[in-house]
Amino acid sequence: MDKNVYYDSYKEERDLILEYNQVDLGDARITNIMGIGVDNITRQQAVVKVMEMIKSGGVYHVISLNPYKIQRFKANADLRLIAGSADMRLAAGGGIQWAGKVLKTPIRERIPTLSFIMDIVRIAEIKEFSIFLVGGKPEIVERAFFNIRKSFPKIRIVGRHGGYFNEEREKSVVEAMRKSEANIVFVGLGFPREDKWISRIKGEFKNAVFISVGGCIDIISGEIKKAPAFFMERGLDWFYRIISKPWRIGRLARIFIFFLGAVCKRLFSRK
Repeated sequence: MDKNVYYDSYKEERDLILEYNQVDLGDARITNIMGIGVDNITRQQAVVKVMEMIKSGGVYHVISLNPYKIQRFKANADLRLIAGSADMRLAAGGGIQWAGKVLKTPIRERIPTLSFIMDIVRIAEIKEFSIFLVGGKPEIVERAFFNIRKSFPKIRIVGRHGGYFNEEREKSVVEAMRKSEANIVFVGLGFPREDKWISRIKGEFKNAVFISVGGCIDIISGEIKKAPAFFMERGLDWFYRIISKPWRIGRLARIFIFFLGAVCKRLFSRK
């Protein structure tokens, strides 16, 4: 498999700063989807919100949601607190848009995690924001770093570290992140570990936007292929990952419960 990935589709000759400066956040709102608040915004608005977070200073946590994650957040009190305290919750999975239609609370746009973080990388290169990568095996995060730098030569990636570390090693990872003073930290430790970890360590930082990216570091590195276009366009990349990795089939039960719950909620709300 070719491990070199080039993101030339993100290098269009456009005045991106002007485009983002024209984005209005006035209609941004939170929509309740099956008990979890979802930021009902466009992808451009999500990028602008990250830019505003960096400009304002402080520590922020951005998470991406799909039906499976929503069910996990609802079922666990600690995870529910993490979801509730997150600063932005994006509708990454197509199932969330579907539930929004069923519940008569439409979600404006699905925001795929990979596309969103590549938008962030593209604007970071222009605005000279700095990035730290955490996740994957050491050789995988190195390839991700190489591929991003190849596509965005001026990007400031001020540090990277693999995602397999013990409690003792964690202290040095956090210290390296702190010393780097990165504006943005992409954390790809897998769900729910990455969100638990961010929630636990973010108090040690003064200024940083932590973004949970799941398996995106593996995809950027070329280690894992993106889902075929058919699945990506329909927001079914999660389904492709399940059928391509049969040991994850147990996740389908939670996803089925999510869809069934949305239908039942709609039916009972009519009475």
